[in-house]
Amino acid sequence: MKPRMHFLSALILAVILYPTFEWKVLLIFVGGFLIDIDHYLWYAYKYKKLDLHDCYTHYAVDSYKNNFKDVRGDLLIFHTIEFLLMMVILSFYTELALMFTVGLLLHYLLDLGWYYFIPKQFIANHSIMYWIVKNKFQKI
Repeated sequence: MKPRMHFLSALILAVILYPTFEWKVLLIFVGGFLIDIDHYLWYAYKYKKLDLHDCYTHYAVDSYKNNFKDVRGDLLIFHTIEFLLMMVILSFYTELALMFTVGLLLHYLLDLGWYYFIPKQFIANHSIMYWIVKNKFQKI
C-alpha cells in the first residue's frame, strides 16, 4: 500500500482520538505510519543500499511492474504476527503501548485490504518463525 494512505489514515485516527488521549496519539501515528521503516531495513539488508528513494521505487513502483516477484518472501519485522502479539501483550500494561498498537492494527487492516484487492495474495512473510524454518529447509 502507498505510504500516503497509511499517513492519512493514521493522522485522521490520531486527530479523532486526540481529545481523549492528547499527546499520546502521536504513537498511533508511529504505529500506523512509521512502522513501514521495516521496508527500508529489509531493502538495506537485502540490496546493501541505503538510498531511501530507491527503496520507495523498489516497493511502490517496481514491485507492481514485475507482479511482486522481487518482494515475495521479504521479512518485514514490524509486519509479523510475533510483533503484533508482543504489542498486544504490552498494551495491557501501558497506555502508550495501547496507542501504538491501535495505530499498528489500523496499518495491518489497510494492508490486508490492499493484499485482498491488489496482488490478491500475501507477499511478505508474516511470521519470523515461519521465515526462519522456511529458509533453513530451503538451504538443506
